[in-house]
Amino acid sequence: MFSDIYTQIERRNKSNADNGLLAKVKPVVDIYETENSIVILAEMPRVDKEDLHIQVEKGILHIRGKRQNSAPEGEYILRETADVIYERFFELENNLDPENIKAAYHAGVLKITIGKSEQAKPRKIEING
Repeated sequence: MFSDIYTQIERRNKSNADNGLLAKVKPVVDIYETENSIVILAEMPRVDKEDLHIQVEKGILHIRGKRQNSAPEGEYILRETADVIYERFFELENNLDPENIKAAYHAGVLKITIGKSEQAKPRKIEING
């Protein structure tokens, strides 16, 4: 239905992590197909909803989320977490409708539902006679 692509955009952005303080991570995804849509589940733990960005341009779906740890009221004794930019690009094929995309975010999982174009949906053929 569509492909995961590692584009020149990703390679260029990989070097742009803010002063080296941010880790660039491809979020892990599960992708499944229903009769009417493709669904992407992308894990982006501890990303605030306002730090999520989804964009479609020229047939490319771009998912981005930024997680920044808030500074504690004291000093760290141990810090094993990093500030992270989650980013992934998917090339949408012609059988998907870029005007019919919905997104929801719950418990650290971004759910993106991409509707199939009418031509791609299964249809029953009546048999005459």
